[in-house]
Amino acid sequence: MSAFLGPIHYWLYNKIRRVVEREQWVYEKAAALCSDTAEELRAQAWQTYGEPLPDVALETLIDQGNIHGWLQRQITIAETREAALIKALIETCGEGGREAVESAFREHGAACGQKAAEESVTPVNGADQVYKLLNNYLLNGMPCDQADMVTENGSDKVCWETTICLQEGNWRKAGVDEAFMKRLYQFWIGAFVEAVNPDFTYRQTADTVRGDRQNRHEIAGGGSQ
Repeated sequence: MSAFLGPIHYWLYNKIRRVVEREQWVYEKAAALCSDTAEELRAQAWQTYGEPLPDVALETLIDQGNIHGWLQRQITIAETREAALIKALIETCGEGGREAVESAFREHGAACGQKAAEESVTPVNGADQVYKLLNNYLLNGMPCDQADMVTENGSDKVCWETTICLQEGNWRKAGVDEAFMKRLYQFWIGAFVEAVNPDFTYRQTADTVRGDRQNRHEIAGGGSQ
């Protein structure tokens, strides 16, 4: 391991790679629908935002003189390029493109959840354990951003609040429908959670008590709903 790189950098890099991987799933679903068009739209996104990071060791890519800045930039590029491809697919392929994107997010979330469960050294029997695995896969900004605040953390239920959506700025840059992107993330998280342990489900609600449209999320077992 590089003297400059720590476990948290590899942890974050792997989460960035999940977005790159999911973009490929979106493309493959779209290519099955309209192969030549999907390839052209992906090429346009790559031309605008750059090609995805190659699947190689982090130390061969990163600017070790600016580790934080390099990782932040890769988050921005990956999320914006994915959103731009999604926008183009929906505008060009219509409802079929929308369905292809939704299917890709659900299937990729389920695949990541299954992988997380298989790699866990202990059985994943609690909501708190599911939430911990989710945070190892879901890219939600830099660790220092601390966008989520856990309000309940137990084996039966985990609840957390999000006061800011860190992806929104990148979605706006791409010009994609933000409400649709939020639904896609809900599909992904829901599929991930149920793949990790089908006894648990995920849901998101809006808390308007304080008038700030704060988003509330929970992972809970059937008896805790």
